[in-house]
Amino acid sequence: MIIVKRDGTKEELVFSKMKKVIDFACETYPECDPLELETALLPLFRNGISTKEIQRSLIQVAVEKTSVEQPNWQYVAAKLLTYDLYKEARLNRKYGHFGYGDLYSLITYLTDMGLYGKYILEHYTKSEIQELGEYIKPERDYLLNYIGLKTLSDRYLIRGLDKEVLEPPQELFMGVAMHLAMKENDKLHWAKQFYDVLSNLEMTVATPTLANARKPLHQLSSCFIDTVPDNLWGIYNVDQSFAQVSKHGGGMGIYVGKVRSRGSNIRGFKGVAGGVVPWIKNYNNTAIAVDQLGVRSGAVAVYLDVWHKDILDFLNLKTNNGDDRMKAHDIFPGVCIPDLFMKTVEERGTWYLFDPHEVRKAKGYSIEDSFGEEWERRYWDCVNDERLSKEEIPAIDIMKRIMTSSFETGTPFLFFRDTVNRANPNKHKGMIYCSNLCTEICQNMSPTELIQTQHEDGIITSQLKSGDFVVCNLSSTNLGRVYTREDIERVVTTQMRMMDNVIDLNYYPVPQAEITNKKYRAVGLGSSGYHQMLAQLKIQWESDEHVEKADEIYEWMNYYAIKASMEIAKEKGAYPAFEGD
Repeated sequence: MIIVKRDGTKEELVFSKMKKVIDFACETYPECDPLELETALLPLFRNGISTKEIQRSLIQVAVEKTSVEQPNWQYVAAKLLTYDLYKEARLNRKYGHFGYGDLYSLITYLTDMGLYGKYILEHYTKSEIQELGEYIKPERDYLLNYIGLKTLSDRYLIRGLDKEVLEPPQELFMGVAMHLAMKENDKLHWAKQFYDVLSNLEMTVATPTLANARKPLHQLSSCFIDTVPDNLWGIYNVDQSFAQVSKHGGGMGIYVGKVRSRGSNIRGFKGVAGGVVPWIKNYNNTAIAVDQLGVRSGAVAVYLDVWHKDILDFLNLKTNNGDDRMKAHDIFPGVCIPDLFMKTVEERGTWYLFDPHEVRKAKGYSIEDSFGEEWERRYWDCVNDERLSKEEIPAIDIMKRIMTSSFETGTPFLFFRDTVNRANPNKHKGMIYCSNLCTEICQNMSPTELIQTQHEDGIITSQLKSGDFVVCNLSSTNLGRVYTREDIERVVTTQMRMMDNVIDLNYYPVPQAEITNKKYRAVGLGSSGYHQMLAQLKIQWESDEHVEKADEIYEWMNYYAIKASMEIAKEKGAYPAFEGD
């Protein structure tokens, strides 16, 4: 039987070579019998089959054998996929041996192709890159299961213009580590530290960081949040900013609570405003039109206050009944809820809806610019003001609408604004109106303002006053591998430095994002692998021991994150808004 090799040459099939690959994949998993793979593979052979097709068939057979009873077949499949990546990379990069190539040659090659940023070669000498190349541990490829490696391969490894593999996993991890360490005083030390926690799967950086670090357009942040002012320029400026963020791989949160409601006045003309829904539909269209670098779809969460007159239309945005012109099926709606609303629901009381534009005109303040007791004082002040038009509705009816929408669509998100603002460490510098796609980011927000536009000799210059345009830099500790106090201290301390470096080594899609990110230097440290940790420690889900373990784990994570932040501040200085926080 004749087979076709990857380079196009033909030779006679030597099954012992194939058996060698199968034995290599199964050798560390005694319950995975190589003979099962060989038997399943035999019927697929035909004259003229390519070695690439044989390898892909082997991988598929191993994937299909993965089960609850025999989970290790997923690691066999991953080893076979790793072998496939090695073969492809060797052919595409034209080096002779099996495994990893010369890291310096790879970086210069990818830089010349425009796939690597020139800044890596500007910050590291040839000898430094060679030292880091020698530090790479190929055996760590085998820590990944099949789904993990397939995702890494399809979405994150650098490929050529024809999607050919150029970068196996460990070179990806080292490239990301080199980017995040390149401005450290002891950059080789920190590059190795960053590489170790990434390649040992003890933590992972956010999707944009993993995808874009080391590349020319290195947008590394996951999420952004903007505030929409109640004017046409501001509404479209937010849309433009969202497009730029999505183009560079970020998700977006948008607060529309300042925008006047449907039927409000515009320049003295009564009842002509279209409300928030038409503008939300614009943001919906941008999410469809501008995806995140082809890695994932554009994504935006839009938040509105539960006291806004358009709240009922807002709660129907994603449901399948009603007027389709009032729908936005691709956004993720979120409702900002004050404590008073929940008390009113509990008491089965009446809730009042207002137009924020009318409140500003009549009262001289924006009700949304406060929280807690001050917000409640303003709310009752508006309720008792006869000049204001308001709608009355039982609070329980709004809650029923929220629950109905949640049952049908999984949304809206609920954002308890009083709770968040009371806990805000930077309340001396601003206000938090809403959150992001994951309802996890809580940072000061304010709209960007257009100050003036000038033109001279055909050149138009606009001056903007930057608002607080929220940026979030994320990473996640893998509790499935890191759950002792010593490991948490080591990994979390390293993570905090990595994320802090993201702030300075980032490509910002809009300038106000850089201004805000460097003003507050906020980072988000999360966790994954939680259930795996409980299973490995044999802790029952419904037990007091579980409650105690959760309290212990997150107290350690919190403590070491704050401690690491303090140490970084001692070394590099506190964030600009620190005084008075």
